[in-house]
Amino acid sequence: MNKSILFSLFTLLGGLSLWGQPGSPVEVCDLTLPLDGKENKELYFGFAAGDKVMINCREINGESIESFELIQYPDQVRYQVLATTEIKDKAVVVPQTGVYLIRLQNSKGKKQYAIHLQRIPLSPKTQSFNTAVRWEERTDTLYHKPTARVETKLVKLTRQVLERTDTAVINLLDKKERVHSRANWSNETTSKVQVKLPDNTREADRTTEIVSWAYWIGVGSDAEKGYQEANRLAGLAKSAMGAAKTLGVLAGPYGALASLALEGVSFFTPPPKGDNVKYRLLKGEKVLDQGDGPLVYARQLEAKQGTFTFEFTNDNYVEAIDVGLRVVAVAAIRYYRNEDYYEQREVPVFDTRVQIIRVPVVTGGPTN
Repeated sequence: MNKSILFSLFTLLGGLSLWGQPGSPVEVCDLTLPLDGKENKELYFGFAAGDKVMINCREINGESIESFELIQYPDQVRYQVLATTEIKDKAVVVPQTGVYLIRLQNSKGKKQYAIHLQRIPLSPKTQSFNTAVRWEERTDTLYHKPTARVETKLVKLTRQVLERTDTAVINLLDKKERVHSRANWSNETTSKVQVKLPDNTREADRTTEIVSWAYWIGVGSDAEKGYQEANRLAGLAKSAMGAAKTLGVLAGPYGALASLALEGVSFFTPPPKGDNVKYRLLKGEKVLDQGDGPLVYARQLEAKQGTFTFEFTNDNYVEAIDVGLRVVAVAAIRYYRNEDYYEQREVPVFDTRVQIIRVPVVTGGPTN
C-alpha cells in the first residue's frame, strides 16, 4: 500500500479517536457555603449535553449533609442524597444543555459545606463551555383570580335583525299527462305524477321558506283556453295583487296561478264543457284533496315540504284524455343583518395580574 495513503488513514483514524474521547476536567466551583439553621441555598450553573458532573461535598466540622440535590431547572431531580457524611467523586451525566442547580437544605444548627464541582465534557467540542448563568426578567402568563363580587355592566351583544323580505314565485311543473281509457290494451286507466317542493334553507344571512303553493288541473282544449284567459285577466288586474304586481308575475305565463298561490285570488272560471278526470292529491298515503271534474284549482297552505303525488283516473270507456297539470310555489326569502346592542347584565369581577419573574438562562459559548 502507498505510504502516503497509510499516513492519511492513520491521521484520519487518530482524529476520529481523539474527537470521540471525553474532554479534560474543567473546574466549575470550589467554595465554602455557610448555612444557618432552617436555611436552604441554591447554586445555579450551566452544563452542556453529555457533561459528566463530578461532585464532592462535605461539612467542614464533620456534621452530616442533611439534603443535597442536583436539579435540572426548574424541577427535574437528577441526583439526590439524604443524611450522608460526605459525597466523594460522584459522577452525574446531564442529558441536555441547560440550567442546573445545586440545592442544599439544613434544618438545624449552623453548618459550612465545602463544595467542589468539575465537569468532564463529552468531547473537546464543548471543552470551553461557559457554565455561568445570567438572569432575565420575563412577564409571566396573565391569570385571573375570581372573587365573590358581581357588578352590573353594559355588555355588548350581537343579534340578527330582519333587513328585508323578498317573494319569489317558482314554477315547479307544467305538463300534459295522457290518461288512457278503459278499452286500452293494458287496461291501465290511472296515471301518477310526482312533484317535489323545494326544501326550506337557512344560511348565515338569509332563510328561504315555502309559504304556499297552488296547482291547476284541466282536461282538454277548452280548459286550456280558460287558463290563457285567466292569465290575460290577471295581467289586467290593477289592485287585486299589489305584491305580485310589484314582482311583475301577473303578466307572465303563470300569472293567474301565481295570483292564486300568493294571495288566494282566482281569475279562473269553469269551462262550459269538457271531459272529466277523477283526481287525488296524496302525501304518502294521506289524501289531501280529491274530486271529479274538467277543471280543478286549489291553494295549499298546510303541507309545504316534501314530495306529492297527483293521481288521475279516466272513467271513459273509449277515449283517452289529456290532463294539463301546472304547479307553482311561493317562497319567502328573508335577509338578515347583524346588529350590535347593549344589555345590562350581572358579571363576575376578576382580579387580573401581570407577574414579572426572574429566570436563569444558560450562557453557553466559550468561557472568557
